Amino acid sequence: MSGHRGVRPFTWTAPRLATTGADDSGRIVMQTLIRTTAPADRIASVPEKWQMVLRLADRPTGIAVAEIAAVLRLKLTPTSALIAELETRELVTHESTLGDTDLDTDLLMRIRNGLEQL
Repeated sequence: MSGHRGVRPFTWTAPRLATTGADDSGRIVMQTLIRTTAPADRIASVPEKWQMVLRLADRPTGIAVAEIAAVLRLKLTPTSALIAELETRELVTHESTLGDTDLDTDLLMRIRNGLEQL
């Protein structure tokens, strides 16, 4: 992914940032699962940087925000802002995966492995 190195993180999110989220307080957090909802023709019409995220999230199980951040080599804050923008444009959906009593160890391992790639 050397094509995006040196690009300021805010450029990934477009000029306007959305205020939407995945947990009860309205924040998109690192364990939030993201899934692509847009059809292929709509994906092709968005900026190439966004297409990278949409391709990553195009899987039945979704992908955690932390995993997206690791692959794109972005910090969690700009990654969350990018996801919020994509959600506002109805290109992705989210699912908060960790409740007060429900720990998904597979997800936590995926997040850990993704963060180790940084």
